Amino acid sequence: MMLLLSIIFIFCIYRVLSRLIFHPLRAFPGPKIAALTSWYVAYWETIRDGMLTKELERLHRIYGPVVRISPNASKLHFNTPRAFFSIYSTQANVIKDRNFYWCFHVNDSVFGFTDPALVKKRRDILNPLFSRRSIMKLENIIQSKVDTLMGILSEEYREKPVDLHQAFKATAMDIITAYCFAQSFDALHSLGFAHPIIRGMEASVATNTAVRHLPILVLLYSLPEFVMAMINPESVGIFRLQKVLGRQIDKILADPGTLEAVHDTIYHRLLEDGERPSRKALLEEAQTLILAGTDTTSNAMTMGFFHILTDPSMRTKLVAELKAAWPEKGLRMSYDSLEKLPYLTGVVKESLRMSIGVPVSLPRVLCADTDIDGYSVPAGTVVGMGTSFVLMNEDMFPEPEVFNPDRWIESPSLDKYLVPFSKGPRACLGMNLAWCELYLVFGNLFRKFDMEIYETNSKDLSFRSHFLPIFCGRHLHATVREYQ
Repeated sequence: MMLLLSIIFIFCIYRVLSRLIFHPLRAFPGPKIAALTSWYVAYWETIRDGMLTKELERLHRIYGPVVRISPNASKLHFNTPRAFFSIYSTQANVIKDRNFYWCFHVNDSVFGFTDPALVKKRRDILNPLFSRRSIMKLENIIQSKVDTLMGILSEEYREKPVDLHQAFKATAMDIITAYCFAQSFDALHSLGFAHPIIRGMEASVATNTAVRHLPILVLLYSLPEFVMAMINPESVGIFRLQKVLGRQIDKILADPGTLEAVHDTIYHRLLEDGERPSRKALLEEAQTLILAGTDTTSNAMTMGFFHILTDPSMRTKLVAELKAAWPEKGLRMSYDSLEKLPYLTGVVKESLRMSIGVPVSLPRVLCADTDIDGYSVPAGTVVGMGTSFVLMNEDMFPEPEVFNPDRWIESPSLDKYLVPFSKGPRACLGMNLAWCELYLVFGNLFRKFDMEIYETNSKDLSFRSHFLPIFCGRHLHATVREYQ
């Protein structure tokens, strides 16, 4: 027994010395507990329920622009715009950190690939579908879903408040599914816009965080659906998503002739390639696009609508601009025309800035020794930086907590720092689609509806971060009345 205790004691001393005294990153500042154990990050992401980003803000105030936050993978977190562009630029010699992304179980997708060559090949196949030219060509698909939303608001919510956050999620999901698959999940017609797949996706992101830190929890994914339903009823939505997509893919693989649709879909692009992806790859790519295309866009809508509806001067200014450019509300106004309106553009950009996009750090492994904002970082180090440290930077955006659309009109150079879609070769594939959605939703709803905030305050829009932002309070609610 004494021998065993001695071995354990010596091993512990060795681990402490190797991580604090002899480690290649020993000179980088940070809490000693973070350098000793990865449970420091796990605590803030799991026990403290997605509060790591807030903790990183505190650490940077103490330690400066770079903080060591983990021992095993030698993780460094930065907080300056210069560091962000060094890590996520096209020229950066980095790869995705497999230890972070494995828990999403989409290894055969653009999102999950860590090999840059595989990423480039898949993106080259899908990029034409998400180009600005394609978005403009298929704008009617997006507009039709916005029209559906407005019809439901007019008919079903004339005398009761509407959960706008849920409505925006349903709209975004119907748009991404109709655009990518030529088939909509019809989430807009779900009771209260609360489609089970939407609820399931939100539940899954927190589960993925827990699985990353406790890999044994991956066994949850192999449990029968009825067991998972008892453990977490919301998770049933993910099973339903996989079943719906699986049936769709099986039908196409059995009879490629079923691909005859009104427009190209991701399946056209992927299956027409010389090396056809597997069923697993098709399923994972489809699932990733739905998740990415639903939450970030709808969060930006929620954030923007809240701030505009709580500030009468901003709402008056936005509505006046829309009415002047769009005198006949019964007619459609194109995306191309809407994006020429300066104040609406400022509103859309400020909504994207304050909704953050993906607030957590997306870790990258350095393939060579690299200078990051004046710090020499050795190859093999995992580095990262959350977009909030750019989007809420006081030097770039004075009074960053204030929703101010005019800042984009007064300082066009700020566009460089609008990074909710990230930057570089791994930037969001669907950003052009997101821009179009935002302009059409903001433009149409503020031009055609008189809306008032309903029992929602700023605390309701605080969020925790499980990869994506999850709002902590009551959803954004409003009363809506169509202009006569």
